[in-house]
Amino acid sequence: MYAALSATNEAILRTRAPEELFQRVCDAVVHEGGFKSAAALVPEQNNWLRLVAIAGDYGGKPVSDIRMSISTRSDREHGLAGPAFRTGQPAISNDYQHDEKLRFWRDDASEPTYGAAAAVPMLKAGASTGVFLFYVEEAYSLNHEIIGLLKRLVENVSFALGNLEAEAERQRAERARRRASDMFAALSATNTAILRSRNVNEMFQLVCDSVAKGGQSLGAAAIFVKEPDTPLLKFAAASGGHIAGIEGITLSIDPDDKYGQGLHGPAFREQQLYISHDVTTDPRTSPWIQADTFPHGCAAVPLLKGGQSVGILLIFFARTSGRKDEGIKQLMMDIAENVSFGLDLFEREDRQQRLSRMFSALSATNEAIMRAETRDELYQMVCEAAVKGAKFTSTTIFLAEPGDDFFRVAGSAGPNVDIMRSRRYSPRADFPEGRGLTGTAYRTGKPSVANDTRANEKAVRWPYPVLPRRSSKAGAALPLYGQRGVAGVLLFMAAEKGAFTDEFVELLQRLAENVSHALRTFDRADEQREAEKRIEYLATHDSLTGLPNRVMFNQLLDQSIKVARRNASKCAVLFIDLDRFKIINDSLGHAAGDALLVEVAGRLRSCLRESDVVARLGGDEFVVILNDVRDRNAIEATGRKILACLLPSMHLEGHECRTTGSIGIAIYPDNGTDAQALTRNADIAMYAAKEYGKNDLRFFSSEITSQSIERLMLEANLRKALDQNQFALHYQPKLDVATNRVNSVEALLRWAHPDLGDLPPMKFIPLAEETGLIIPIGRWVLRTACAQNVEWQRQGLPEITMAVNLSPRQFLDENLLRDLDEVLHETGLAPHLLQLEITESMVMQNVEQGIRVLDAIRSRGVRLAIDDFGTGYSSMSLMKQFPIDTIKIDRSFIRDLAENEEDRAITTAIISMGKALGLTVVAEGVETAEQDAFLRHRACDELQGHLFSKPVPAAEIPRLLTPQVTSPSLQPQGAQAGRHKQNGSRERAGR
Repeated sequence: MYAALSATNEAILRTRAPEELFQRVCDAVVHEGGFKSAAALVPEQNNWLRLVAIAGDYGGKPVSDIRMSISTRSDREHGLAGPAFRTGQPAISNDYQHDEKLRFWRDDASEPTYGAAAAVPMLKAGASTGVFLFYVEEAYSLNHEIIGLLKRLVENVSFALGNLEAEAERQRAERARRRASDMFAALSATNTAILRSRNVNEMFQLVCDSVAKGGQSLGAAAIFVKEPDTPLLKFAAASGGHIAGIEGITLSIDPDDKYGQGLHGPAFREQQLYISHDVTTDPRTSPWIQADTFPHGCAAVPLLKGGQSVGILLIFFARTSGRKDEGIKQLMMDIAENVSFGLDLFEREDRQQRLSRMFSALSATNEAIMRAETRDELYQMVCEAAVKGAKFTSTTIFLAEPGDDFFRVAGSAGPNVDIMRSRRYSPRADFPEGRGLTGTAYRTGKPSVANDTRANEKAVRWPYPVLPRRSSKAGAALPLYGQRGVAGVLLFMAAEKGAFTDEFVELLQRLAENVSHALRTFDRADEQREAEKRIEYLATHDSLTGLPNRVMFNQLLDQSIKVARRNASKCAVLFIDLDRFKIINDSLGHAAGDALLVEVAGRLRSCLRESDVVARLGGDEFVVILNDVRDRNAIEATGRKILACLLPSMHLEGHECRTTGSIGIAIYPDNGTDAQALTRNADIAMYAAKEYGKNDLRFFSSEITSQSIERLMLEANLRKALDQNQFALHYQPKLDVATNRVNSVEALLRWAHPDLGDLPPMKFIPLAEETGLIIPIGRWVLRTACAQNVEWQRQGLPEITMAVNLSPRQFLDENLLRDLDEVLHETGLAPHLLQLEITESMVMQNVEQGIRVLDAIRSRGVRLAIDDFGTGYSSMSLMKQFPIDTIKIDRSFIRDLAENEEDRAITTAIISMGKALGLTVVAEGVETAEQDAFLRHRACDELQGHLFSKPVPAAEIPRLLTPQVTSPSLQPQGAQAGRHKQNGSRERAGR
């Protein structure tokens, strides 16, 4: 099975397509793993699983006939694949021939004879994406170890599929970027071409040349223009490859003519961009496709003049184009708009009178903007000023309201104001009322002009009738911008066709910009008021949970104390600290930690009265104020309710997590008469609850105060211990199974307290970690251990490896590498004789940064070991990223090896995985002969524990390195392994 796992990993490295990967995995399981058959299935429509790969003996049945259902109502669901896919968990049958749920498959005459079978789902983000089926000849042969390896195999396949999908997405993005770059180059070139042109025909040719030379993704370009009194389009210009014969093709704008459809016809009639990603397979373009036409994409962009369609720009891609890309579509529209702009330049007529009136309207609206004191007053004054100055039939301001399908008329003026107010306009393109000028301008953020509104309304299927009198013949809509983008539209309607020339529209844009400036001014004033409210809120509330923060808590507690004093009643402060929060936060990341805090805040609010207060002081610390409480029993009942509310598990980042709380309680006036004293005493009581096992509560008392003082004294003594030379190192040997000799030792810290005697590491290491003293202490441990190893070598003893533990604070210390270099230089210890032990959780806080640190350590020749392996989030894909050479099996798996089947399976799997990765495997906590025999039989590399030797002073190590070792025990004379079994608790210098 390990050979199959290895072959699968090789297939992952070599395979570039999912189907190939599936087949290679099936082949590996059958040919390398000894399975009778293996198959891979992926879901298709109608609740069926489609076979994509198969290997081994499957009865010779046609592959196309093998189908499995994931529906619970299908006969073909009564097997293993359906339940595994639906539940996301493996489905196992260790007695295939007598399993009732497999009767349908056994009754199939072509089905081979199997003894056992398993279905393992492929998962992505917790959801099933397919199923692997594995069949073996022997019944009851799929044990926990085999199932575990199959799950790992499928997990590796899922991991590889994610990488293949990411690579495919990257390639698609690169192609899209290249197309956008080429199109942007074409747009830039057309701008120059238009400015250089001396007439329309020259402009058409230069524009086609610019597009065709835009880049490798663009193939050719052509322009056709509308001929007078005929629905046909006339060839005007073309450039690029494969354009021979394009001049003679028939193009029409008649919707009833087959040559009036395609891409050009709708684009001309609807004044919209039309795209075909592959013209050789698109039914719209079939009338123009020949047998030798090569696959390519094409776009038809309308050319406008005076708001009317006058021609079509055809852009041909060098090959089939990508999927929908709004950026490229906009660039093509920009090219066509530039050409349309050039057409207007060449045929511009003198309309100075209209421009003069527009200047008058602009001046009047500027005055209105300065005089308006409110938004509504601004809207109406602008509309009235514009109508009066430029003699529009109507001027209307439309505003888009969040969630509304139609604009709100904010202001309107002019002779046709009653018509404008009787109709509805929409920002949505799927509404008929949103396809006109107003909706288009709002969605595009650009002016939308129609110099023949009747033709435009017919093109967009305007839902309102054309009125015989007072109807407008031309219109221009310009977007209005607020602080957050397009806020509405300013619509001008005129009685004359062709009224909105370029110069005219430019002035209207200036007018709209002035109105937008006024809108932004109002928006900034509103935002300032909202910001002031937000600042006030943030100053008194926690931004993550929305609970009152420390400032607001102190104010609320002061109020509760005043009310309790006035009413001669009591109030209580419950200080809540979450247990195991740091483990969850470090292991799953800060996003999961934040989600946990938000969930806890919600649970606390839900289990308290409305009159009570919940606040977050910071980190994982919460406080509760209970007002008008009767006695300790009522307070304790509420505290127990909070503990019960915190207990249910929650799902974070795909993992089921559980956290508890430790609660300290202080009561007014018994434990303090002000907010500071009550909070401090509740905090002290909370630490007492943690020390007594967590997930509990404690009331403040004088005894708890003395315990807190003791902790402060211990911290003060710890700060002096290093300077006063109170620390010492003991060394616990590791036995090389192959030679039965000591080949390395682990340095363990001891503190000889002058008053309290010898203190165990768990008594002071957490305190050192919390206060940061672990940094200088850890530096001393590293230097002392390395110097001791060099001293043993000077005594003529054989070379051994010195293992030193790194604490989490040390691993994150920015000076770690500098300290390591200095110690190796000062002591002269060869780097390969030093091994640093870390835990997975250290690296998991920031995997990318952690791997960089590990790589830097490994580059110095120093060895690396993962400690407590199997208790974190171990996986092959993760371990392969760590530059380690050793894994240490946690003692929790070794302790019950003789009795616990699951521990034996896990230990065996860890040893096997370590061997597969070429790592040294060390078992720690070996205390019995049974454990020793089991580990030796499984070819574990090194053993460490009281069975061989407890940690001893440096002076006793030379005797243990002599070659007279004749038994597993390396204990000093008179010591017995069984005597130390109760001392098997973890001893580490770095934590």
